Amino acid sequence: MKYICSLLALSIAASACNSGGKIPVADTGAAKTEAPKSLAASPTGIYTGDFGGTPIYISINFARGKNIAGYNTHKGLRRNLHGEIVPDGSGWKIRLEEPGDHPYDGVFSVRLSEDLKTMKGTWEPLHKDSASPKKFELKKIDNNQGEFWMANEESSISFLEDGSCKLEYYPKDSISSGQIEIVRGTWLRTKDTFDVNWKANAQFGKSNSRFVIHFTNNEGEIYPDSLTGEGFTFYSMP
Repeated sequence: MKYICSLLALSIAASACNSGGKIPVADTGAAKTEAPKSLAASPTGIYTGDFGGTPIYISINFARGKNIAGYNTHKGLRRNLHGEIVPDGSGWKIRLEEPGDHPYDGVFSVRLSEDLKTMKGTWEPLHKDSASPKKFELKKIDNNQGEFWMANEESSISFLEDGSCKLEYYPKDSISSGQIEIVRGTWLRTKDTFDVNWKANAQFGKSNSRFVIHFTNNEGEIYPDSLTGEGFTFYSMP
């Protein structure tokens, strides 16, 4: 009898070896987990749109794993951002926090589209009495938007890719003393016109300005020749 049982055991073992040694595993009914979705491309870039009546720019310059960071520019005020990005359906959910040491700092709650081209979300102030919540929808800027800079002997203006604008000028009563004033803002361009929202300042005394580009046609080649606005005339410099 023992001899017959031994033969039977050897037969079962040989059968298992011939089939590759695979033994069926019972289905326990446990949920099968999938690997978390990862970014197919980088969300780094610059996103812009309306933010309570004035343009805002959110620049994403770092994204790795769940970590994401960058900065935003609004009315000439630049604030660093850090937070996390996680899958959200077909897109991505992002939380970005400003440092918190400025009265108007807050938190952005954003949904980034699957193609990484649009951001839609809300902003909540950290200090509830400092500002009202905002809703916004931003679009990613293509790589064709470059910087624009013009100057004259006493002043200059620059429109940077991240949406910031800087005006440097000598007030009429301070040219001899060499005291230059610097005013910062955020710009929005429509064809040949720049509309600027300035950071609150006592020197310039303006919250909004418009500057217009003037072009020159030189033997069929058209290029920006000058920029005017607020009593300034700036020129293309070599």
